[in-house]
Amino acid sequence: MQPSTPSTPPTATPRVAVLGTGTMGAPMARNIAAAGMPVRVWNRTRAKAEPLAGAGVEVAGTLDEAVADADIVVTMLYDGDTVEEVMSAIVPPAPGAVWAQTTTVGLAATNRLAARTTSTPPCWARAPRPSRAR
Repeated sequence: MQPSTPSTPPTATPRVAVLGTGTMGAPMARNIAAAGMPVRVWNRTRAKAEPLAGAGVEVAGTLDEAVADADIVVTMLYDGDTVEEVMSAIVPPAPGAVWAQTTTVGLAATNRLAARTTSTPPCWARAPRPSRAR
């Protein structure tokens, strides 16, 4: 059996968008850039993202600019409602893109976020174990 051919061939080095550059998102973006991957970040408060420019990270002015041409979209935001709001506001990433949802959210939000991927192109990956408190 032959493997299927992706609709868009993968790039040699994946392009990564990190949405949220707070306590966790900023170091994630820095480490991804240090690993040699192109990184574009977005934060609601652009001033919080600006210091990353010195680490080889591109700071986007808008959400759509951040995810344009991204192979991987990482969300590291405040909570499930914020992730849902942000992901609802963007132009969906291209087919074949991976959405790595790393924000700690509750089970209800995890289920809502996972359900979004049935109608939008990215493949969804939940990274942290959901908390029961939110």
